[in-house]
Amino acid sequence: MNKKEILGQITELYEKLERDKELYKEFISNEDKFLQSRGFNPLEVKEILKNITKDRMGTLKDVLEEQSKKIP
Repeated sequence: MNKKEILGQITELYEKLERDKELYKEFISNEDKFLQSRGFNPLEVKEILKNITKDRMGTLKDVLEEQSKKIP
């Protein structure tokens, strides 16, 4: 599996975790076990998840700054 496919799968997992409260509880109770049971390398995934979160927070920040300029 190439990096693009892995990134796609991890992004999909991240989005599921955002929406599914029970799945997120399972994830935070034991992240390594959760990721390994789904066929992922925990160290690799955690770094990718950190980058996804950082990118999304940057995008949100940019949108909020742009919108605050429009509000008088």
